Amino acid sequence: MADPITSSVVSAAGSAAGRVMGPMLLGGARSRLERRAIKKRASHAEFHGADEVDAALVDISAADREKILSFTQSAEFENMCFEVAIAGCMPGDPDNHLTVLKETFEISLRRYAGMEDANIRLVAGALFAEIVAISWREVKRHQAESGIGKRAFTPEIISSYVASASRNAELHRRLTNLAAVDHFSGQLSRQCTKIHGRIRPAQTESGARVPFESLYVEPKLTTGDKRHGREDSFNVRELLKQVTRLVVLGDPGGGKTTLALKLALDVARGLGTVPALQTPLRVVLRDYAGHYKAKQESIIEFLEKQSKADYSTPAPEGAIEYLLLNGRAVVIFDGLDELTDTSLRTAVVDMVEAFSHAYPTTPILVTSRRVGYEMAPLDETLFTVSHLSPFDSNQQEEYVNKWFSHVRRSSGEGDMTGRFLVEASHASDLTSNPLMLGLMCALYRGEGYIPRNRPDLYRRCSEFLFERWDASRGITTPKPFERGIQFAMFSLALSMLRNLDGGGGMTERELIRYTSDYLLGQQYEDRDISDAAAEAFVKYCRGRAWVLTDVGTNPCGERIYSFTHRTFLEYFSARQLVRDSGDSVSLYRELRSHLVNESWDVTAQLAVQFLDERLGDAANDFVILALQDANDVSDFKQKAALISFCARLLEFMVLRPTVVRQVVRALQQMSGELEVGAKNPRRNLVSISSGWSGVSMCAPESRSVIVDELLGRDRRDRFEFDELQFAITMAQSVPRHASVETRKFWKEQDKENAREVLLDDLTQANPRAAALAVLYGLLDAVRGVEMHGPSVMTAYSVFPRLAQRTSAHNVISELAYPRLVTPEEADRIAGEVLNVLLSAPTPWMAEPQKFLIYYTSLSEWPNLAACAVLSWMLGVEMDADEPMGPEGGSEEESEFDGIGAHKFLICLARVRQRKVPESSLEDYRTLVGSEFFDFASKWARGELSMSHPDSD
Repeated sequence: MADPITSSVVSAAGSAAGRVMGPMLLGGARSRLERRAIKKRASHAEFHGADEVDAALVDISAADREKILSFTQSAEFENMCFEVAIAGCMPGDPDNHLTVLKETFEISLRRYAGMEDANIRLVAGALFAEIVAISWREVKRHQAESGIGKRAFTPEIISSYVASASRNAELHRRLTNLAAVDHFSGQLSRQCTKIHGRIRPAQTESGARVPFESLYVEPKLTTGDKRHGREDSFNVRELLKQVTRLVVLGDPGGGKTTLALKLALDVARGLGTVPALQTPLRVVLRDYAGHYKAKQESIIEFLEKQSKADYSTPAPEGAIEYLLLNGRAVVIFDGLDELTDTSLRTAVVDMVEAFSHAYPTTPILVTSRRVGYEMAPLDETLFTVSHLSPFDSNQQEEYVNKWFSHVRRSSGEGDMTGRFLVEASHASDLTSNPLMLGLMCALYRGEGYIPRNRPDLYRRCSEFLFERWDASRGITTPKPFERGIQFAMFSLALSMLRNLDGGGGMTERELIRYTSDYLLGQQYEDRDISDAAAEAFVKYCRGRAWVLTDVGTNPCGERIYSFTHRTFLEYFSARQLVRDSGDSVSLYRELRSHLVNESWDVTAQLAVQFLDERLGDAANDFVILALQDANDVSDFKQKAALISFCARLLEFMVLRPTVVRQVVRALQQMSGELEVGAKNPRRNLVSISSGWSGVSMCAPESRSVIVDELLGRDRRDRFEFDELQFAITMAQSVPRHASVETRKFWKEQDKENAREVLLDDLTQANPRAAALAVLYGLLDAVRGVEMHGPSVMTAYSVFPRLAQRTSAHNVISELAYPRLVTPEEADRIAGEVLNVLLSAPTPWMAEPQKFLIYYTSLSEWPNLAACAVLSWMLGVEMDADEPMGPEGGSEEESEFDGIGAHKFLICLARVRQRKVPESSLEDYRTLVGSEFFDFASKWARGELSMSHPDSD
């Protein structure tokens, strides 16, 4: 039976080596497979220095052994193993760095064990040497077997580890004992559990606090490249264990703050990123930004003040620094998106990055809205970006079940959960958002039905909250100035929205003053009366967590209040904008600066819809104004923003056919310009892509007009393929939350359009047109190759850049997982493509393929399976940037071994590397058909190459 100390050392050192490799991995399927292999290898780490460790422990008492074992299970020990593993990745000689780490290790062990110095030095030396041996050996094994040997840390990151280790050593020398630090850590975690462990959900009728888990539904985080709609899905704690630094991007109301609070609660309860106990340190960036702006306060200083003010737990000197440097803290930065002042946000991003460098071993989570993150992103060499997925149907059902379990039901209500899910199915894009799902549950419970469009849904939800909430709970508290309460809220919301650059919130004193100023003249003539009404109004709002909530304090210690959910801040602001605007011209004048800067997006959409309800045809006038303005604007980004906004309006409004045509035409023109090239292409690409998504989500009444305009039937003679491509690839722009009906419509319409526009003159003049014609089954593969050569089947970018939603961009990879036609039709087309390619001399391509897909499964259709294998083979040639050596196979190819792809691909790679005999391939002959199997075998033997001259 293994000694417990030995087992603990092996586990911690092996795990640390895997954690070091995690942030180095590429995204996508390869990343997922490599991580899986790393986890498997880490579980087989071995202990080779048993004799030395046994000799060091031979005279140690049983009690002292227990203390040493406790140390090897501590966060400090886990952190030391991680730092030693990092040293194994450093270029040059790390001896000086290891000396510093060893000193810190010895001091930490002395504190835990309390043994004589001679014994401490002996045990510390033996254990430290074993940590180095295990972690370095495992790091090298991961590098060799996962293919990440060439992706090392940047010099800046290396220097941050060295500097933090020196600071930690100095801190350990100063601290005489850890009793005060341990007490602080435990007390802060207990306070966090008490404060965040129970919640008072705003949408439920019961005002009682309930356990956090009673309403919490575990979200899914996705990372990596999208491939055929598939992404790597993670739990936040598991992902943070692997990458250490994580950004979570999500939509408004998508659960970012809830996720951050749940992580803090888990860490406080002992479920952190390592087996040992850790302490959560949560920073609401909106609060910190105010302190930083006023006093240039550091994050450490803010954490110390927050611990005392919010958790009644004063931090001893150096305590937070110790937790951060020794693996005993998890830091959560919540709400990066709420800093709308660009310069302030950039400054805070710099502070977070500096903090990350100062404490390089500390796990850090940052949350932000998806939209706008790229304006001031965190350094991608430090942080891995993940996306908070919308609720899927299972998560929605779980949430609704939990929600209704907290509603006092009358007899005979039956299965309200089931009825709700059926009636809400038409609003799947809203029910996938946790905030809106909760509000819709409340609305359904009170109204018995779900409004069918977004503005009406927002309106009914707000009316329900303001007018019926208290009554539904049996509360008869009178509202202040009953008739004007919503109007006051509209005005207050717009004021806060306009003031977002300054923080957006208001102190109670500012709220009362603003409301009193609004009421004076509107409803009252006397200042004292308006002041009293304003105080009652603010008190009313503060008592309802779904309206205003305490979001922190200003530098003077005054509480700051803001809207709990931005959704209603935007909705109320839109209502006020329409009240202030007499017509489309005045509303456009008010919104223009925000449209070109791509801010206030939801507010602007709602305002246009509300104005159209009020004035009729106002939306058409507004869109015409925006398009005329876009035509006169020279700045590409502003032009793209205006046109994209108009296109996204089509999702929610039925505009006049002539206006719809103008929108589509403008979007086509912008897309053509972007394909050619523009400044800031990535930002512009996102903007125009969102416009095409809006077009694809148009109301059914607008579809025929859009299709006709895309086809350009009245001006066909002036169109080239680049202008017609969107008419045959609209299905690629349909967003994920679209209904099945919408997806089906555009898929069928694309193919119908393709039959009309893919004429001989287009396919002859444009290889992409020929490639798409082959995929749609409208052009024989032989004819396509005759016109453009074999490269027509392998050329990158079959779909326009603006429509590409997957990493499969050529005919071969598209046929591996067909989306444009049925599997039966796709297998027939794939057979034609394979026949013509295999009969053509190699090489087929002038340059390597630009992407690599690691297929974990292959189709049951032989020709489709062969296309998947061929796509992988082309990608391997891309990855093999060094010539094949005498052993057969490049260094890059050898790194592929054992990462979990389909067994046929692994076997091909190993035959190509001369590691297994060619006869081992025979088991897979029937999988892909004999002719392609023989071709793949020749490739594995090194007798041919598709993108380089034949090796023979």
